[in-house]
Amino acid sequence: MEPAGPVQAARTVTRTAAGPANVMHLLVALRQQWKIAVMLRRLPMILALSVLFSGCGRDTASAPETRTPLPATLAGVYAGELPCSNCAAIEATLWLRSDGRFFFRQRLRDGAASSATAEAPLTTYGLGRWAWDEIAAEAVLRGAGPERRLIVRDEQQLQLRVPSPTPHVLTRDPATPPFGDRIALDGESAVSKNGASFTECLTGLTFAVADAGAYRELRRQHRRLNPRGDVARTTVEAHLVAAEKGTTTTERLVVDRFITLKPGKSC
Repeated sequence: MEPAGPVQAARTVTRTAAGPANVMHLLVALRQQWKIAVMLRRLPMILALSVLFSGCGRDTASAPETRTPLPATLAGVYAGELPCSNCAAIEATLWLRSDGRFFFRQRLRDGAASSATAEAPLTTYGLGRWAWDEIAAEAVLRGAGPERRLIVRDEQQLQLRVPSPTPHVLTRDPATPPFGDRIALDGESAVSKNGASFTECLTGLTFAVADAGAYRELRRQHRRLNPRGDVARTTVEAHLVAAEKGTTTTERLVVDRFITLKPGKSC
């Protein structure tokens, strides 16, 4: 056998030197093929999970929310005795007005309240606006403190939602007169040559002020502290009365005691 020529020797050397590189390329190709095989084995599971999750999403999005319309006869006066941890009972009365406002009175009755020497029961008041939650099917009272929620048990009874095992139930009481207690009110007042008006902050109700009680004192304080006649933040003790026949309003505010007046301030 003849010795290899220069060209043949160069070709032999080239093939020998390229051997390790070819092995590396082969290993890379085998690794890529292994990854593809693994992905193909996992593909059915991935497709199944994607179908499952997409189906759940469609079910959640398409599920309609159950809504309960406002009961037509919900507005009215409700009363009842609520349980009390540090007194005999709480006499509660709720005026749920048809204009979306409410007054809520609670009297703490002590066990000795029936005696002649007993002090008058402690009375607290809440007032503000109420709305109907169609999703929860509850009446929601919003005022100065935390909101209160009431469940409609039937056409005659409401139940306060409270963290107590004892039901706090109020029953419709059509014999109770309209709210007329004397309470402290915070709002805005304005006076003119035709009279005075008062807008309560929490309820947004605006009342004509009756020419009675401390009406003249309210006007005097406006002349003294508010000569420009602007609307002024005002605190009074007052009560509501039915308006006279022939007027455009159904109730008026009687100011029993003037407390403060702050011109330039508002609710």
